[in-house]
Amino acid sequence: MTNEKGRIDKNCVGRFAPTPSGEMHAGNLLCAFLAYLSVKSRGGKFLVRIEDLDAARCPRSSAQKILHTLHRLGMDSDEPPLWQSERTNFYSEKEKALRSVARVYPCFCTRAQLHTARAPRMSDGGVLYNGACRNLTREQTERLRALHSPCERVAVPDCDVTFTDGIAGNVTQNLARECGDFILRRSDGVYAYQFAVAADDGESGVTEVVRGADLLSSAPRQIWLMQLLGYAPPVYYHIPLVCDASGRKLSKSEGDSAMRLVERMPPESILGALAFAAGLTQKEKPASLNELVREFSWNKVHKDTILLPPSLCQP
Repeated sequence: MTNEKGRIDKNCVGRFAPTPSGEMHAGNLLCAFLAYLSVKSRGGKFLVRIEDLDAARCPRSSAQKILHTLHRLGMDSDEPPLWQSERTNFYSEKEKALRSVARVYPCFCTRAQLHTARAPRMSDGGVLYNGACRNLTREQTERLRALHSPCERVAVPDCDVTFTDGIAGNVTQNLARECGDFILRRSDGVYAYQFAVAADDGESGVTEVVRGADLLSSAPRQIWLMQLLGYAPPVYYHIPLVCDASGRKLSKSEGDSAMRLVERMPPESILGALAFAAGLTQKEKPASLNELVREFSWNKVHKDTILLPPSLCQP
């Protein structure tokens, strides 16, 4: 098996990392599909990680449905799935390592304070932290800690992080001006998404990440964290927005469900429809995973909004 450059790389590792806060939709399934094809086209390893850091919002039943859907389509993880909810001790060790090379400090700002009308916004819609707690004295910190538990933030330098995305091209983000000091661990003790993802991708030896374009602005933070932790950052492919045939953005809250697809369509029909939607084939027709692996190339994948064919949309 070769990629578009004719190279086999059995050391390449890809992953699919869903958050099981509900059923995944066809857009999520397309991410898993492309991640699987990309790494398998070079003879590499495909991993599944369940990002259930917030256990209250991510029931096991939802995760099991995701794993079942992947299994029905032949996209099983090559190793037992990793559950973030079971990795608190690992994250704690990595937090200690990070503290040795970066400044981590407590932040007592409330949500209301962070979302003031004057607070600058980041490209992903989040709030750029203004550093209000960055220079608190020890006395101020202890007085505030007696009132409520803080989150922990990591101080970022005024530097640019640049990388080349396989879909979006060259991306540069200034951490101080476009990201700001971000949360490492929430006030309830749960580790934050950015830190857990960087630590897990690094520890698992992930060499490429395929995910939605809505997470493009997260990549510079994760690259910076991985470098501080001594990991080599992966190659990224942030696929464009996935919409139904009418142009509506897919949403779990709207009832879009990949689980229903596998209940009403044969696996090869779903795979063929996904390949057609992504641009891998010129015609929608049933296809096996093996034949799609053999023919895969990132050069074929659409760079703009991906519209699903009616067959993959809810009846």
